[in-house]
Amino acid sequence: MTEIPIFEHQLDFDPSGDFEAFLKQAPAKWAVYLLCDADDRPVQLLCAKNLRYSLKRRLGNEGEQGALSRRVNYRELVRRVKWRRVDGAFEADWIYYEAAREVFPESYRGMVGFRPAWFVHVDPEAKFPRYVKTIDLSPRPGMLIGPVEDKHAANRLIEIVEDAFDLCRYYNVLAQAPTGAPCAYKEMGKCPAPCDGSIAMEQYRRMVEWSARTLVDPAEFLRGHVHRMKAAAAELQFETAAKIKAYIEQVAQLGKGAFRHMGKLRNFAYLSFQHGPRPLQGDARVFLIAPGSIEEILGLIGEPKPAEVLRAALMLAEERLADAVDAIGAERTGIVAHHLFSPKQGHGIFLRLDGVDEKSISVAYRELKKQRVEEEVADEGVMKELQSL
Repeated sequence: MTEIPIFEHQLDFDPSGDFEAFLKQAPAKWAVYLLCDADDRPVQLLCAKNLRYSLKRRLGNEGEQGALSRRVNYRELVRRVKWRRVDGAFEADWIYYEAAREVFPESYRGMVGFRPAWFVHVDPEAKFPRYVKTIDLSPRPGMLIGPVEDKHAANRLIEIVEDAFDLCRYYNVLAQAPTGAPCAYKEMGKCPAPCDGSIAMEQYRRMVEWSARTLVDPAEFLRGHVHRMKAAAAELQFETAAKIKAYIEQVAQLGKGAFRHMGKLRNFAYLSFQHGPRPLQGDARVFLIAPGSIEEILGLIGEPKPAEVLRAALMLAEERLADAVDAIGAERTGIVAHHLFSPKQGHGIFLRLDGVDEKSISVAYRELKKQRVEEEVADEGVMKELQSL
């Protein structure tokens, strides 16, 4: 994948020059921008909704910039401004992250404040398989399933799976199999007790494998139990039907709420439609999201040609899908996950790539046009900032 140019524009700043003429060269629009000194060293990285006003506030010679910081006189220090236009919150977060990583490679992780993407990992073929929550998406045996909304949701997911499939709750006991001492869950009939050899570890591995398949695609599993529930009710076995119904409700949580975007990491692939520079005229931008990557693939002016959008996305996606990603890829996945779990208003449209077709592309564009467009602000509208002095 070709690296994107982070900063596409640059202005030199001369504090003795015509300040108004300098300001006119900067748009009064959203931007991620970097202030640099005379040696091109970074001074401050910001994301603001009005670049022109933000520069006026920091570099102007009247009042406001002095009040901005008692320790820093930006006007005396800054000699260059680099920026990139962005058109919405999703693009702003992405570009700000990429800029921070480039400008502050040693320290950006503790500074940008983005939340990680939470997954669960399981390897059914492990000697003693179990589910663990993780933000590490690097290569390893087994599968990564997610994202879920946060670490608490990851914990809850593991509890749901252990309860629904009667898996071992105490790994330290499981690791003693087949000579471990069974816990109370065996007595309650809620664990087949591989720890004491009641079932073979190979049989337990198949149980874990079955549970993982259900996490990824619970629909078929639920259909089978709905059929069982209806059959029991038809035979007047109402107590059995009620138990099956409770079980269905337990497992049905997997596709909802904090788990609504869950799947294999390899299937973490989306088309995202975001507002373009002239949203009221129908401008839009199309991003391809794959495990560990975000890239703009198309700019739209007016109604898209769905076949062209679909073809461009699928051709690139074949090269991007992966079962694991490095640390940077995991961070990009976290940015996307944040927007997936955010309220829809103003965050664009995200389509799962494995379910996209020409009709859904047309619908997505129309839905985007209904979303609230971020208004230009009279002040700088700073969203994020990092400082290095």
